[in-house]
Amino acid sequence: MKIRLPSVGFVVLLPGLLAAQATNPPPAAPPALTAPAGKVTPPLGQVNIADEPIVKVINNVMPAVVNITAEGTVPQYYNALDQYFRSYRMIRNTPEQSIGSGLIISADGFVLTNAHVVELAEKEKEVSITLKSGSKYQAQIVDADPDVDLALLKIEDKTVQFPYFDLSYVSPNLLGETVIAMGSPAGYQSSASHGILSAKGRNFEVEGHTYKNLLQTDAAINPGNSGGPLVDLNGSLVGINSAKLTGEAIENIGFAIPHDVVVAWVTDAIAVARGQKPAAVSHSDSLLDIVQQHLGLQLKELTEAKAAELEFDGNGLLIAGVDANSPAADASLRAGMIVVGMGNHPITDANSLPSELKNLQPGNDVRLELVIMQHFGGFRVQRGGSVVLQAR
Repeated sequence: MKIRLPSVGFVVLLPGLLAAQATNPPPAAPPALTAPAGKVTPPLGQVNIADEPIVKVINNVMPAVVNITAEGTVPQYYNALDQYFRSYRMIRNTPEQSIGSGLIISADGFVLTNAHVVELAEKEKEVSITLKSGSKYQAQIVDADPDVDLALLKIEDKTVQFPYFDLSYVSPNLLGETVIAMGSPAGYQSSASHGILSAKGRNFEVEGHTYKNLLQTDAAINPGNSGGPLVDLNGSLVGINSAKLTGEAIENIGFAIPHDVVVAWVTDAIAVARGQKPAAVSHSDSLLDIVQQHLGLQLKELTEAKAAELEFDGNGLLIAGVDANSPAADASLRAGMIVVGMGNHPITDANSLPSELKNLQPGNDVRLELVIMQHFGGFRVQRGGSVVLQAR
């Protein structure tokens, strides 16, 4: 007898195939995604955020961190024509402002910051300070040392006991330790960022000056952070924020002055300020001596009275005399001229002389930017020019 299978609707399965399908069932479809109903249940063992070490450190240290605003004028060159329509360069003062951070280090109002933060205001010797509480003060520049990039300020208010950071608490500065940078990046006061201590003993060069033995961190240090503290998870001082490395594809490379340099410098500066020890030869006086020794220029401060006499409305150093047979004499410089620039540095007073002068050697070239005030009858002509002197 023949069996005819239907042409459609039926499939004959062999016993072996049935067994294989029984042991390997097809995968189940994934469940549909659904949103949680109502609020999410808090996890068991919820963390108290207020107990986080970084939160505690910021709350403890930030009241002593201040915002600093320094204002001053810098010379700016522009082209002009004299009465005979001859082109020459003139200089005018342009107001500028810098913003940085600082750290109150005593109850009576001593404040630590970077020298470059207050550089613009070194002629006026005064900067504006804003505390975390919003209180505003004027602070005097007590000392500033561009070589180590540190400055000491003083707020005078005997009615207030300021919140301050105790510099006796210092970090072991171990590579890889968590660090917190505080300050006012881009003027945003009371900001904090964190990272690790990336390296030690770094050298950093800016505008021809090399700062040595700096700390490196990947904590965000931006313009405005300069002068603020870098601390560890105990709130102990790691260093003072100073600079960051910038450029294409460069990220998270910031530098700080280590606490051993900071504490030694500021302890000495406060002792001098309080009259507990005599002041050393000032930075500006020693540089004026170097200028005369190597270039033959006798420079002195340009007083308001002398500037009015010359009808000069800018800042600079007045050439008071020129040594015979010196590089300045060979270049025909003479008393009455005004030095307004040296190398790439604008010169407003003796404190603005570049620290690189300490490394000046015979044969080195020094470019000076000069202003000469001339009077022709009722005309006043201000001429600007530059000259390169070779150090003797």
